[in-house]
Amino acid sequence: MTAICTDTLANVHFRLHWEEHDICHEDRFYAQNVNMWRDYFPGELGKALTGLEKGSSIRVPFMPGIHLPCRDEGKVQRVSRSSFKPGMTGIVPVRGRFYPQGVLRGLPGIFPQNINPFRVIDMDETTLTVDLNHPLAGVHAELDIAALDVWAKTAEFGGQCQDWICALTDGPGLKRKPAQGMDFGLGRPLDKPLGGNDAAFYSTPRKVAHVDSQARAVIEGIYASLLTGKKRILDLMAGWQSHLPHGVTASGLGMNAEELADNPALSTFLVHDLNANPVLPYGEGSFDAVVCSLSVEYLTRPVDVFREVARVLEPGGLCVMVFSHRWFPDQAVRIWTELHEFERVAMVAQMFRLSGRFQGLHTLSERGWPRPMDARDRYYPMIQHSDPVHAVWGWVNA
Repeated sequence: MTAICTDTLANVHFRLHWEEHDICHEDRFYAQNVNMWRDYFPGELGKALTGLEKGSSIRVPFMPGIHLPCRDEGKVQRVSRSSFKPGMTGIVPVRGRFYPQGVLRGLPGIFPQNINPFRVIDMDETTLTVDLNHPLAGVHAELDIAALDVWAKTAEFGGQCQDWICALTDGPGLKRKPAQGMDFGLGRPLDKPLGGNDAAFYSTPRKVAHVDSQARAVIEGIYASLLTGKKRILDLMAGWQSHLPHGVTASGLGMNAEELADNPALSTFLVHDLNANPVLPYGEGSFDAVVCSLSVEYLTRPVDVFREVARVLEPGGLCVMVFSHRWFPDQAVRIWTELHEFERVAMVAQMFRLSGRFQGLHTLSERGWPRPMDARDRYYPMIQHSDPVHAVWGWVNA
């Protein structure tokens, strides 16, 4: 078999595993046409890749100072609040949130075009304490490298050098929970920027595919890995697609009866508006799993709903929230639209935490896959990459 070397190209799947504050994180990235002659890999990762054949994999340590920056306390600085100048009205600093470094004025080495993130870790009436470290600085992790395909080059024309590890680590650190906590406003009902009546919006069936077919396959794979043996599943905020593995059925709770009736994965369904009434119309312990696909961003009282989810789950029952970066613009809550996609992972994890009913939290993010050619996909070929998929799950306290 052909092995990865400087005379080959390869499609490689990276899976970064790390744990912090009792949450297990996994960040996956698909790297297409990896070229060992041209692309950059820090430390010994190039050697680890060399020699892998199609279908083989290896796990290596992923260390600060080699693959990630070390944490530098000198990059934690106190600045005047007047130095925070986002250039857009309505954007204010919030403890625990990330912003582009370019919104800070007067700091050496930072220019307005700088989009590298920094975090506000503390604040008072006159000052901000900001952390300019890489969001994953200091994290100890493990990296799985799998060769999905390897083939010999027919020619070498040069081209752009890729830093695949930079691509893998660009974003995941934004879901880290700071010691000082994060403020997503979950202690009060969340507002929607365009307001509107949910019942009126969903009175019309909206049978659109929210993500592309590759992303849908990723979601199905997540559910397949987590729902083994589960027989009493609730599809929360369901529509005409459940993204469940073939042959798996569920009870559905959604907003449009026509969509729910057309969903082949639903054995039964109820119409219910969770924003009008977060109480689920089921008894305690009715289900052993609850899934929610591409809809958590519409909840205005998410913590109340998560507590209800815990109530209708049996002890040790599983709750899985899956989402992407596409939604109905006039239905998502305002803060969701203002966050980086990895901050949304942190926000959903915070919903689990604040409910006080879940343990064993995990997050998973999958990015980088090529977007399949699909005449029904309005974004192809304008967008070349598949929609990212993020998931957060946990189990009800036994």
